[in-house]
Amino acid sequence: MRIATLVRIAWILFLGLSTVTLNKLQAQQHVTITGTIVNASQEPVEAATITVKSTNAVTLSQKNGSFRITTPAAQKIVLIISNVGYITQEVDVTASKGPVTVTLQTSENVNDEVVVMAYGQKKKKTEMVGSAFQINADRIAQMPAGRIDALLEGQMPGVRVTFNTDDASSTKQRINIRVRGQGTFYASAEPLYVVDGTPIFTGDRTNLVPGIQTAVSPLSYINTEDIESITVLKDAAAAAIYGANASNGVILVTTKSGKISKPKLSLSLQSGFSSISKSTKFKTLNGSEYLELAKESFVNAGRDLVEFPYTDNDMNTYSGTNTDWVNEFYGNGVVNNATLAYTGGTAKFKYAVSAGYFNDKSTIIGNTQSRASLRANLTYQVTSKLAVTLISRGSYNKNNTFNPGQDYLDFLPVYSPYNNDGSYRLYNKKITGLTPSGEPVFTTVRFLNSVAEREQNDDIQKTNLLNNNISVNYKLFPGLTSTTQYGIDDQRVKQNIYKARTNWSGMDLQGNPVGYAARAYNKTITTTFIERLNYSKTIGVHAFDVVAGLELYKNRYRTQYITASGFADDNHRNIDHAAVINTRDSSKRETKNASYFGQLNYNYDQLYYFQLTGRRDGSSTFGTDARWGNFYAAGIGWNIKKELFNNNTAINVLKLDATYGNTGNARISLQEAFGIYTFNSGSMYNGVPGASLSNIPNAKLRWEEARQINLKLNVALFDRLTILLEGYRKKTVQAIVSNTVSRTTGETSAQSNTGELSNTGIEATINVDIIKNKKGFSWWVELNGAHNKNKALALYNDNDKAQGNFLWRVGYDLNTLYLIRWAGVDPRDGAPLWYDYNGNVTRVYSIDNRVPGKSANPDVFGGFRTGFEYKNFTVSALFTYVIGGHQFSTFSRSMNSDGLNIEADNQSVNQLDRWQQPGDVTLNPKPIWGVSTRSTMNSTRYVFNTTNIRLGNVALSYNLPALALKRLGVENCSLSLIGNELFFWTPYDKTNRNSFKQSRSGYPTQSSILAALNITF
Repeated sequence: MRIATLVRIAWILFLGLSTVTLNKLQAQQHVTITGTIVNASQEPVEAATITVKSTNAVTLSQKNGSFRITTPAAQKIVLIISNVGYITQEVDVTASKGPVTVTLQTSENVNDEVVVMAYGQKKKKTEMVGSAFQINADRIAQMPAGRIDALLEGQMPGVRVTFNTDDASSTKQRINIRVRGQGTFYASAEPLYVVDGTPIFTGDRTNLVPGIQTAVSPLSYINTEDIESITVLKDAAAAAIYGANASNGVILVTTKSGKISKPKLSLSLQSGFSSISKSTKFKTLNGSEYLELAKESFVNAGRDLVEFPYTDNDMNTYSGTNTDWVNEFYGNGVVNNATLAYTGGTAKFKYAVSAGYFNDKSTIIGNTQSRASLRANLTYQVTSKLAVTLISRGSYNKNNTFNPGQDYLDFLPVYSPYNNDGSYRLYNKKITGLTPSGEPVFTTVRFLNSVAEREQNDDIQKTNLLNNNISVNYKLFPGLTSTTQYGIDDQRVKQNIYKARTNWSGMDLQGNPVGYAARAYNKTITTTFIERLNYSKTIGVHAFDVVAGLELYKNRYRTQYITASGFADDNHRNIDHAAVINTRDSSKRETKNASYFGQLNYNYDQLYYFQLTGRRDGSSTFGTDARWGNFYAAGIGWNIKKELFNNNTAINVLKLDATYGNTGNARISLQEAFGIYTFNSGSMYNGVPGASLSNIPNAKLRWEEARQINLKLNVALFDRLTILLEGYRKKTVQAIVSNTVSRTTGETSAQSNTGELSNTGIEATINVDIIKNKKGFSWWVELNGAHNKNKALALYNDNDKAQGNFLWRVGYDLNTLYLIRWAGVDPRDGAPLWYDYNGNVTRVYSIDNRVPGKSANPDVFGGFRTGFEYKNFTVSALFTYVIGGHQFSTFSRSMNSDGLNIEADNQSVNQLDRWQQPGDVTLNPKPIWGVSTRSTMNSTRYVFNTTNIRLGNVALSYNLPALALKRLGVENCSLSLIGNELFFWTPYDKTNRNSFKQSRSGYPTQSSILAALNITF
């Protein structure tokens, strides 16, 4: 027994000594290295790849930049640290005794850009799954500062910016933004705007502000100098996390924030003048041309020139008057913009505070826009785990509005705006007939002189905006952060209109002075509460990023409108001084949404990427039968470069993404689901007040759903060429359409989810560094383009629906023009000609001959940017272009009346090309005074090809030498000369005639030249 026991003890001792020895040997053969990866601002760099040179050891840095890697012991240990957006570095850590800190320097590759995504997420462009495009502050710094949406034109592939209308109905023109085409028949086609994480109110489904006569876009209330970046989310993978409001795209606006640095004071100044681009001015007849054409038209109507209305008399010298009304309504504008900003911060407190003032005196006299703004972005690190951020933004906006409509074109050149004594003309005298003896009868007639209205009336709109956004971030444990965010957007608009007693707008029909006033008020408050969790974790080569949360949204507005008349004089214009209150009106609306959302991002070794997104939305906009909806998206990405071409230095990036998902569109008014009962005198029955149904309710009406698939290829070559290609198909189902119903319901139509449509397209963006810092000279170009094909897939019972000049028909573009085809002028007698339905020439105008024609959608549209740098000088330019597409010009139609309206309205110079005698081959029919030959009815006669190229912006800048500035205590200073809207080209333009260039909008293009100073201390 003793021997056996001794053997066991010896064996145990042997095993123990062997284990200790083995562990000691292993410890001697491996070393563990720890450290932190930071950027130049000493901020942690997440997901940097750390590799031990000449080994297989690899790891990724954590969210706080830390890393830990174990490698076999060696005489020399070198770490290779790489990350997208940074220059790869090699660091010798052989002699390191403790944690190492590695500072990465950023590279200049456009593909390394960090893109702001939904709910606090930021992703490198090369790691992003889904379609999102971002422009940063440097891309908009030299652009016009009036409003945000106008900054997007030509800068983002697939984003089209157009005017809401082509007529002169408002000097505060509304802008349409279409992200990948029009995805709805009836609901709003505008994108959702999210500023610093919370949605803002930008108007109703057509961008109108309820209750206000002239809608000024809320997007003009934000100082563009405060913007850090604008990101457009386009496909389902990027936008589905916003669920029921994301079908039309989501535009994320991020304002500037403080960073760890010494305090900086910066001043940005812009000042200049503007004028109308004369080449885009619609050309009308001068005095002699008008009298020539008018008299000819008068004779063609069988009238004797003895009774020609515009014969000289004691009040009017028509033959000697030649008023250019454009000069009466337009002048030189003045633009001023100033922003003072103070930024900086420490690890404890970061701040960015700014104050701005913008003023634009329009070229349309009587129109001004001014904005005074304040903003503060403050982040306080309470503890190592708790941080509080407050973003407060306010502005006071004043808009003076005068809308001349088409008066600047319609007014006859033989009229004068003034009497001989210099007072405003309110009467003209003209011949209105003959006496029985054949003598002309002169009659004094009213002249609705809008120049007098401009100088004597008021239309003033004042808006106070206050947007507060507070968020509390708490690090629950490493990688997991809780964020509680509350935002409130408060907009209050007051509009005061007064029509003076001294012009016809403030007089009764007999010319008695009355004075009329109106007061409109809109108060819109949008509140958003968001509670979310963000979790990031890297385990070796596996990286996870998760966000989940709850969002509660409420929008409510209240409007008031009152009109009054009977003022004692024009010195007391307040509506309280009126003798009679004519009308009172008010309205209110409230909508609420509740949402749950989540997103999972995973990548394996920056090689394979996966993304899953889900959101559930409930909205009070819809009835109880269809209040909730679910939205999902999935995406995958493959880093082909890393897997197949990792050692190929010519290929910098080669990545393929594919996504699919669904999003919603809930931007409709309440009346579609709940109906409207109207209470007014017309609803009385047998003398008893009552209500009438003016909109049929539909409790089953639900939001539209867009199902989207997207393919994206991102390529970068030779450190100078990048190509981004995307193809997509977006199919909208359950689209809301207004359908005819039985009149027994009391209405003629009701809305239902009976439509389907699709948008299919391709987008491309190409960036090329043609010359990279060769002897101090650099030259780069960027070209983006998009093609989108729109098609209606289903309508109720496949019934066609005529929408003005457009046709909705299954298989056709929603913007297909539906017009009678113009066949020209009969050379025999100057009569107008059309084609009938079967293509035969006819002299009879009939709407039954309408046929589907060309589309208003262009074949290709986009932008071209280029820039040059030489030493301290830089030049940049932005061109926008449209190829193909057609537009019906209501503007052009009204200015070519072929004699019908020539007594009241001036005409286009194109009317000079008219038929005068048999055999004439002309563009315009025989003009006949006051007689309709139906030639001015809607037809393809007024359709233009919209192909054009515009020079939207050009800037020349000079950076003062750093050495000289340092002596003055200045960090940097630049001087710039900026030009906006300097060139517009169309292929069909003629010097002395009107084309699409002059007919595209109710107002000529406003060009501007500004000088700018940017200085930082």
